[in-house]
Amino acid sequence: MQQVIDYSVKLKFKNRRKAFILTSLLTFVSFFFSVFAAERTDLNKIKTALNKGVNISYLEQYWVNPEILYKIDIEPKLKAIAKAGFKTVRLPVAFDHYMADSYAELSGALIQKLHLIYSRCKQLNLNLVIVYHYGKLQNENLYAENDRIIRIWKQVIYSMQGYASNQLFFELYNEPTTDMDIWKSSITTIVRELRKADPERIFIIGGANYNGYNELLHMGRLSVDDGKLLYTFHFYEPYIFTHQGADWTAEKTFITGFPYPYKQNKMPGLYNAPANSSLAKDYERYPREANYSYLHQRIQYIYEEAKRLNLPLICTETGVINLADKKSRAAYLSNITSIMNEFSIPVILWDWDDKFAVMDNNKAIKQIRPWLKKD
Repeated sequence: MQQVIDYSVKLKFKNRRKAFILTSLLTFVSFFFSVFAAERTDLNKIKTALNKGVNISYLEQYWVNPEILYKIDIEPKLKAIAKAGFKTVRLPVAFDHYMADSYAELSGALIQKLHLIYSRCKQLNLNLVIVYHYGKLQNENLYAENDRIIRIWKQVIYSMQGYASNQLFFELYNEPTTDMDIWKSSITTIVRELRKADPERIFIIGGANYNGYNELLHMGRLSVDDGKLLYTFHFYEPYIFTHQGADWTAEKTFITGFPYPYKQNKMPGLYNAPANSSLAKDYERYPREANYSYLHQRIQYIYEEAKRLNLPLICTETGVINLADKKSRAAYLSNITSIMNEFSIPVILWDWDDKFAVMDNNKAIKQIRPWLKKD
């Protein structure tokens, strides 16, 4: 009888211990996911705040003497952007154009200019994204250039250390062109080192192939992701439309007049483009791609894959060159902003008043005003 009682006591003890272990495990899992959810909730708030942005073509202009650029007052431009309803300004900076030495020391005048622009943005209740444009990273100089990029950013970070992390954002490198595996290794190192210098700042990173979305999805979530990373892609499809006539593209055909949405009777001729050229292939696909349905399908794919990979998304560049006719440009911009908004992807248009201008007479064009007014 005593053995039965002892066995019963032991059984109860084992069951209680199992229950305790199970409860502890569930508590830990619940805590982990609550922390993860809190991180995501904060990033969702950040994403919402960053929406409705526009790029300013200014400090990325490496072809202009820095002394001329320093003298330009962009406050009137910032005021017009804020008045139009934009919430975020993305400021591309060709850091290598503003060096005090031949290696990695930034000019004090540039740092001072960045402080001034941030101050003006803050006064106008505009978020500011500073992004490194026209970097020199290549497959062959990975380690040396990683070091330069880190040194350059640390100067910006230390000089702007006290600025609000929910108003100032750093996009660490624009449109990398290295192989995908090299870029993933490089950006992992850069994020790891810069996080030591700025623990709270939201960093924005993209994929290889000029911030291509396929490359971003292939790269996936970085091992150093601490819940303070946003993942960006650029969207310029169909490229033959958004960059028609551009003089910096590989095949300088200067063909313009592509209608959006596609209309057969409005299409320009292909002229003498070789049959195997990318232009000829883009031209052949144009009837299938130059419409709302195609854009929606592409953005939906990006959104769903990013969601599966737990990548908080932002699109820091999309737009249409001003060589496209006004009606087609307006239709495209209306469609792309509407679709991005449907999938809660923050958009920063390229650009305010340069070759892809979204403004007319110092106001945002009519077709994107409904997007700007949405909460």
